[in-house]
Amino acid sequence: MDKRRTVEIFRERLGEVIANSGLSRSAFAARAGLDRSTLSQLLSPGNERLPRAETIAAIAEREQVSVDWLLGVSQEGQLGAGVVAQVLEIE
Repeated sequence: MDKRRTVEIFRERLGEVIANSGLSRSAFAARAGLDRSTLSQLLSPGNERLPRAETIAAIAEREQVSVDWLLGVSQEGQLGAGVVAQVLEIE
């Protein structure tokens, strides 16, 4: 999978995570430890960059989804907190 497609999938799945959270984008950004402008950039169709690994891991941990799912590597979204914690220890 090329980088552009990975960014597209991440953007789509991040949008799903935000919608499922029931929060506004502003509230979601605050909970994820992001600036609202950063979240807007991540969701922008013109964006061609992924966020830093620790940002992706933090979103995955807080929302209980896998990093692999967020990046389009896996179709399995839900993840136990223990596995996410292991990912964060590697960072």
